[in-house]
Amino acid sequence: MSITAVHPMREDAVKEFLDRAKADWSIVHELVAHGQLIRKEYDGSIFYMRKIH
Repeated sequence: MSITAVHPMREDAVKEFLDRAKADWSIVHELVAHGQLIRKEYDGSIFYMRKIH
């Protein structure tokens, strides 16, 4: 979450981060479902960023 507060992360970068942390996409899906993380498409790529309140 702290990384995405500074700048959006591309989907492939999120995947690499999760792989290194030995985590899966369920974390991302949960954060999106709870409104803590936003999934956006821009210029043909998917980005994730922290929702600013």
